[in-house]
Amino acid sequence: MSEYQESSQKLIIAFDAKRLFHNFTGLGNYSRTLVRNLQTYFPEHEYHLFTPSINKNEETSYFLDSEKFTIHTPEKWSPFWRTIGIASQINRLNPHIFHGLSHEIPFGLHKGIKKIVSFHDLIYEKYPKQFGWWDRNLYQLKYKNSAKRADYILAISESTSLDIQEMYHTDGSKISVIYQSCHQDFQSLSSPDTGLPKTISHLNKYYLYVGSIIERKGLLQCVLAYAKLPETHRKPFVIIGNGDKKYTSQVVDMIKYYKLDQYFFFVNGISNSALVTIYDKSFCLVYPSIYEGFGIPIIESLFRKKPVITSDISSLPEAAGNGAILVNPFSPQDIAQAMIWLHDTSTYETLATKGFDYVSAKFSSEFTAQQLMNHYLNIYTK
Repeated sequence: MSEYQESSQKLIIAFDAKRLFHNFTGLGNYSRTLVRNLQTYFPEHEYHLFTPSINKNEETSYFLDSEKFTIHTPEKWSPFWRTIGIASQINRLNPHIFHGLSHEIPFGLHKGIKKIVSFHDLIYEKYPKQFGWWDRNLYQLKYKNSAKRADYILAISESTSLDIQEMYHTDGSKISVIYQSCHQDFQSLSSPDTGLPKTISHLNKYYLYVGSIIERKGLLQCVLAYAKLPETHRKPFVIIGNGDKKYTSQVVDMIKYYKLDQYFFFVNGISNSALVTIYDKSFCLVYPSIYEGFGIPIIESLFRKKPVITSDISSLPEAAGNGAILVNPFSPQDIAQAMIWLHDTSTYETLATKGFDYVSAKFSSEFTAQQLMNHYLNIYTK
């Protein structure tokens, strides 16, 4: 555990919290986990959340039903508020630090405010065909400009840091790698008593896939790998998530082609507490993505002491550590062989134990919050 650098100064920290209140996948989860962990472990500081509007639900209620956070919304709504209008409100607050949690910082912030931006990935640069022309060019303009104007960049993995340096020609000394954690529910030693959808409530010891159903994440490769398994290794395969309709149809068609309908189960709209139970009842996570900024499902699975099969490229080895079998994500044969290897009890237990120890030491809520607060304090004193 890193040593916390104490300071008599109470920091005033402002966040772009749009994703916190309106995104309920990767970027939103990152924002909520980061802000909540900072306030939990360092309540002596002041936390301000700037958002164009508020969405109250199970995920955001913690931030709304608490006096621990001050929430700021537009004085006058504008579609450009996050880019320009937000600056006047932030400047009046005059925080020590402004942290853009998802690739963006506004124009017009006072020079005295330290500007930090989190970068998760550069998917639109590496896989531009997955984005429309307008989105791709807008991301390039906004994100590259934010990287240039920020005083400091936080990358969520070494892989992302290298991408920023290579594609944006950013000086590496400006970038710090601070890993993210996952929701506290996944780190709890207890298992929640949560009911599951009827379609999977009867299942146990299944292969598990968690994530958007898009080509980059490799679900089709999972199906092709499953088709290569001997009958003795054909456990149920549970898929949590939704995504591109065309790609989902390709996956379903492949399942039907190999007559595997009885083994595959699709579920979406799952709460964190239900997802914890789903991990706990699983056999392992199969996650052969070809590119991720980090790979949160990997550490969620390892915190639940379930081994992982994942890719040997991008940031995936960083997230998995020694709790996974790394495979060529383009090779169904590699994935199938890993699924077979995990049926060896010794291999399985070794990976489960080492993986849990790895994520507990490197990605716990307290450790990652301490790293980030130390970074804030270092910035403030410069």
